[in-house]
Amino acid sequence: MIAKVFLDAGKDPTVVVGSKLLEQKSNFVAGKGEYFIVEACEYKRSFLNINPTIAVITNIDNDHLDYYKDFKDIQSAFREFSLKVPSSGAVICDAKNERLAPVIKDLKCRAIDYMDFYDKNIELGVSGDHNRKNAAVALAVANVVGLDIEKAKISLKDFRGTWRRFEYKGVMKNGALVYDDYAHHPTEIKATISGAREKFPDKKLTVIFQPHLYSRTKLLFDDFVSALSMADKIVVTDIYAAREPNDKSITGKILADAVKIINKNTLYISDFNEIASYLNKNSDNNDVLITMGAGDVYKIGEKLAGVI
Repeated sequence: MIAKVFLDAGKDPTVVVGSKLLEQKSNFVAGKGEYFIVEACEYKRSFLNINPTIAVITNIDNDHLDYYKDFKDIQSAFREFSLKVPSSGAVICDAKNERLAPVIKDLKCRAIDYMDFYDKNIELGVSGDHNRKNAAVALAVANVVGLDIEKAKISLKDFRGTWRRFEYKGVMKNGALVYDDYAHHPTEIKATISGAREKFPDKKLTVIFQPHLYSRTKLLFDDFVSALSMADKIVVTDIYAAREPNDKSITGKILADAVKIINKNTLYISDFNEIASYLNKNSDNNDVLITMGAGDVYKIGEKLAGVI
């Protein structure tokens, strides 16, 4: 959103983000202007390698606990990140969030509350309260650098999301709509499901979830169960191991069995082709299907929607 606002304002920024911008079809824009917009990650404190003039913290949550010792350790990394901002700069965050209190205490720069720019009625091309908060962040940044706020709102109205963020993939022959989302943390899953409910209040929601990392699935197990059970129907597949060795003490089936205790419409299916076949037979034009996870689960949605 920040990138779009700056691009539409003619500021010609250089942009590096974690997903593909839909209009540019890339996660990188080589600009010639004075602004460099970067989406940074706290994993292994990698965001400490950059030196921001304006630092945005959308939220802090329990994540990357395969690296961080505990939540206080995560807070310490964000504290160090915030302290890198010069006195002439700003940290933009939800200043009233208790989790951020030790992070933004006594900073040498300004701490700006993006919730001062929050508008529950803002017109956006994307749904969900998390996106309204994201819009508030973009408006806060625009305000700091002196961009026209009303023009920024027009820009956000045209924002259609990014690759793998509630991305529309197509419609199945049976009329079911297919979306894909990168959500792989319980908080992200809840936000995506809530946004889908808001957009499609009268449709049934099926989530096809591929857990990402054995450690994350194990450490946040109860939160995953609670988040996934919000859908009408859930299909869980095997854990996408990524950088981790096999851990037989936690599996996709174990997660599915736990979700099923809360929501009986839960299945564990390992094979992607079997999942696609099941959904072809058990969905119709009243359904919205969301493939969800940081691995290769999107392939199921592409097959269902006839993309591949």
